[in-house]
Amino acid sequence: MDKLLVIKHLEVEGANAIAGLTWGFPAMTNFLGFTHALQRKVHEKISTSILLDSCAVICHASQPQTYNNNMSREHYFALTRNPLVLKGKEAVTAPFNEEGKMRMDVSLLIDINSAEEDSYLEPDDLEDLKEWIPNIIPTMRLAGGSISGFETVELILDAGAKNRDDHARKRFLRQFLPGFALVSRQDVLEKHIEQTQLSPLDAWLDFSTRKMRAEIPEKEDDKAKWVVDRPEFSGWLKPIMIGYQGISELYEAGQVGHVRDRDVPVQFVESVYSLGQWVSPHRITNIEHLLWTHSYEAERSLYLCNNAFEPDTSHLLNDEYSNTEEQ
Repeated sequence: MDKLLVIKHLEVEGANAIAGLTWGFPAMTNFLGFTHALQRKVHEKISTSILLDSCAVICHASQPQTYNNNMSREHYFALTRNPLVLKGKEAVTAPFNEEGKMRMDVSLLIDINSAEEDSYLEPDDLEDLKEWIPNIIPTMRLAGGSISGFETVELILDAGAKNRDDHARKRFLRQFLPGFALVSRQDVLEKHIEQTQLSPLDAWLDFSTRKMRAEIPEKEDDKAKWVVDRPEFSGWLKPIMIGYQGISELYEAGQVGHVRDRDVPVQFVESVYSLGQWVSPHRITNIEHLLWTHSYEAERSLYLCNNAFEPDTSHLLNDEYSNTEEQ
């Protein structure tokens, strides 16, 4: 990691808040898809030698468009049934198409590399990239939502040097406060499965449910005390979707009808899930721990988003830090 493209405070309206079985924030596939779409435009307009292959996401604010009634703990997505559809000669409201939308304010860190090994990026290309990116971002979409604005776009040419210098790295990451970065905690999920001997699905669901039990009172007339059972892991942990698993053969281009692009191969897939964690950027000891990349395993038909986060255990064992909860 030598160079970074930093897009600060990207404001998105109507982004998709549902990711497979999870909801509340878009999946990382959306952000890597945005990075890939940006790279294709860069190759078309500037140079094919520029490679944008990894992305970090820092969320400053998010607001799912939900409501709850009668002080219920359950939240419901605010849905509409428009436009009208014709039923015979009469115009009637359309049936509900279940969608979850949200507003969000995020900052993106996109790694810039050379597409060719042992070659350097031309300074002119980088200068053109810096001038062109602010003009193209408003025309794009992120997680299906419309980009309503952004604060600044910066090109960090000495990102590697900043990352190696402890003071410079902390100063760089503190500019994204207040905010939280999403990283992978597959290691926590695997450890929880090993400790509890639960199935992967049941162990995964332990991080999305709140279980309460009553402790038997010492005296017969005393009331029972209700306590919350939580997995014995610290941090702001949440289930996330990290990619797709193929459930059919790979069909050649044009073989399947009613697809978005008939010029590319098609495969039917189902979602793959893991565990993520929201961490404050100022706790990060290596900027590369924030970056997500994508990979494809042809033998197992796996399309995955990967992150190499390594926690600082001195922070994770702190009681105050471990009590952080998702609101």
